[in-house]
Amino acid sequence: MIKFFRSIRKNMIKENRTSKYLLYAIGEIVLVVIGILIALSINNWNEEQKENNQKLFILNKLGVDIKTDIFTIKEEINVNAITITNYKYCLDILSNKIKADKQAFLDKFSNILSIGHFIQNKTTFNNLISTGKIELIKNQNLSDSIVKYYNVDYEAWDTAMRDYTRNIIAPFLLYFDYIPQPDDSYYTTYYNASFSSFDNSQFEVIPKTLDDYKKEIFIINMLMQKIRIIEGQNIIYNQLLNSMHALLNQIENELK
Repeated sequence: MIKFFRSIRKNMIKENRTSKYLLYAIGEIVLVVIGILIALSINNWNEEQKENNQKLFILNKLGVDIKTDIFTIKEEINVNAITITNYKYCLDILSNKIKADKQAFLDKFSNILSIGHFIQNKTTFNNLISTGKIELIKNQNLSDSIVKYYNVDYEAWDTAMRDYTRNIIAPFLLYFDYIPQPDDSYYTTYYNASFSSFDNSQFEVIPKTLDDYKKEIFIINMLMQKIRIIEGQNIIYNQLLNSMHALLNQIENELK
């Protein structure tokens, strides 16, 4: 009988030890799992911080690009407004509403071959698309606004200006009269550049008179058409300018 109870006691001790070892092993496993989860959590947090820092960097660069676009397009709008005023002054001279000589006419007419246009700064956006980092911008509305802004079709009027000036106006003027000396003050101021000037009196070809300009229907139509194209440019430029301000506000709100 005594041996029987001793046997039971030994078995209980063994079972107790086994239970303790089992609990210890389970505890060790739990600690390892918790450690792994903590490590994964820290790694995920680090990745999120890295992505967030990249996103902030991208948005700041986009903001700088758009601010540059705003400055540039405002310049174009202002220059276009001055050019329209000059061309209307030319038409008033040709229609005899204003009495002036040929030089006064040419002073306003001299930039007739200039081609004003606006080009978006797409460096940051193109890099976003090519690298797929556009996905870092989780705000879907902002992401859609960015893509929409950089894919807006604003160049139709710029293309019309370029084609009409190069293909229609320039060939005509090359045969009609000496090319008027343009006002290069803008380029001299902003680009520190100088251009050659020429004295037409050294040539045997007699320059056209102001009356010749008044009697040439192509000159009249040329000025009116250029005015229409420039007005079209300014309409789309102002629409684009509104989009720039709206997108810049979205970016600044996201950065906050």
